[in-house]
Amino acid sequence: MTELAKVVRVRRRIGAGDWFYATSPDLKGLLVAQPTLDALEKAIPQAITDLYAARNVEVIVAPLEECNGGSHGSWVALPVDLMKASYRKPSPAAA
Repeated sequence: MTELAKVVRVRRRIGAGDWFYATSPDLKGLLVAQPTLDALEKAIPQAITDLYAARNVEVIVAPLEECNGGSHGSWVALPVDLMKASYRKPSPAAA
């Protein structure tokens, strides 16, 4: 069964040693730690991709909204199989 696209809300915080951390209530196991906020933002999509890959699901991860330095942001994980299936379906106008 093909998985659906999923919104992944991400919470950012500053932790021990002034490192930046990201976790998610929507994606169990997501934990990213980086020394700068910029590095954290760049690492989040790969961490989401890796967690899906562990379940043998290939995804493309895209931001839904900019965090603008805030503590929360959202990403969407789009399963590649879902996108491929949508391209194979004929459009209603073609039917």
